[in-house]
Amino acid sequence: MAQADPSMHEHEWRASANMPPLTREDMVSIAVSALGTAAIVLIAIVSAGGEHGDYSVVTIARTLIATGILLINLANVVGILFFESVDYHGPYQHFLARLSTYGTIGAIFVSLAIGLF
Repeated sequence: MAQADPSMHEHEWRASANMPPLTREDMVSIAVSALGTAAIVLIAIVSAGGEHGDYSVVTIARTLIATGILLINLANVVGILFFESVDYHGPYQHFLARLSTYGTIGAIFVSLAIGLF
């Protein structure tokens, strides 16, 4: 099997020989995905912290937003690792990274804003 030339991508970082090399965009996207998902899930948990069965429209909306972002971010991390493992650096990899980064930040703001109304 042909191996990718490691000298072609000096801007990438490899954690170990078993992991694919990651660019700065990939690492930022994975970090924002992990931290942002944790923040959105915590916002949904705090919103549902009342009595059992006392769910409002805001709590349901926050739970749906948290679930959606969780699925998007899981697909992002798996997709980035798959793309990097075959040395793909095309538009779909950048789209996934940016969707996760900006989508997670936007979802945090939306989740906090719907509680104000």
